[in-house]
Amino acid sequence: MNLLRAVGITLVVLRHSFSPFRNSWDVSKYYEYNIIADFIGRYTSTISMPLFVFISGYIYFFLRNNYNKYSSFKILFEKKSRRLIVPYLILAPFYIWVFLDYNSVLSFLSHLWVGAGHLWFLLMMFVMFLLYYKFETYLCKHYVFSIILGVFLYLIVLPLNYFHLQPLGLVARYFIFFQLGNLFNKNSTVILSFLKGKVLCIFLTHLVLFVIYFCSIKFFDNKYIQFSINQVLLVLSILSLFFIYGFLNVIITKHDNLVQKIKPTISFINHNSYYLYLIHEPLLKIFFTFLFVQNLPIILAISLAFVSSMTISLILGSLLMKLKIGRELIGGS
Repeated sequence: MNLLRAVGITLVVLRHSFSPFRNSWDVSKYYEYNIIADFIGRYTSTISMPLFVFISGYIYFFLRNNYNKYSSFKILFEKKSRRLIVPYLILAPFYIWVFLDYNSVLSFLSHLWVGAGHLWFLLMMFVMFLLYYKFETYLCKHYVFSIILGVFLYLIVLPLNYFHLQPLGLVARYFIFFQLGNLFNKNSTVILSFLKGKVLCIFLTHLVLFVIYFCSIKFFDNKYIQFSINQVLLVLSILSLFFIYGFLNVIITKHDNLVQKIKPTISFINHNSYYLYLIHEPLLKIFFTFLFVQNLPIILAISLAFVSSMTISLILGSLLMKLKIGRELIGGS
């Protein structure tokens, strides 16, 4: 799990490093669209956030069943409020003020409601934990139903977003990955046995399907057709969880010496992963406004952005974790 967590947050930072060249950020106005960057960025997207939510579900189930954490709804509410809502309410207004456009109190509050930038994840996970806790017993007894429910919720994300029902739309989109984290934790041995010898095949299937998806998105302009095509992302994301989970297990079991060598780095990333998530996107957005970066070759710009944001975020996170106020901000002690 430690290796999985480190890979998960690293993929999130990597995906965001491609964003300026995909026309997906405001700073994209300084850069030309690049189809290769878009391809890699979209491909990474099929893995990064689903994996991030999957890890949250995996850890939640582990803590609930091995350490009896969150023994009551009140305890869960208090802990998740400190861990997710307090940081969001403190940091989101600053993010909106610096990076987002607003022309009234109402538009400011609208940004705050839907989730400011990458901080949407904190808001979404808070609601996810509260809702999941209420139905956890039933969902854990009926896994088939819970997966079918997850697919249904994923398919109704568009109408939920249309009526501005955030963060419920995001909860609906990512619920299935949270539940899969629960399922994988409970049945890890069975799943790893199933994946034995199949990881490469699953990876290649994922890659081929993604190429078809990417070409289809670029070929069809009709929004209804694009909506239908985008549902393939659910299949791609589920496949990615299987091949990442299986691949990392192969690394751990067959290359233990390598894992031991990088263990300190993995531990350092995981210890500071929360601040890495909070800090990296604002850093990237600032970094890509610099004129010298805009004049760099695309490969160098992305590489430098990724390495710089990872390094600086981890250093700042490490310093903040040494301070009591830094730990308290993210619900630590």
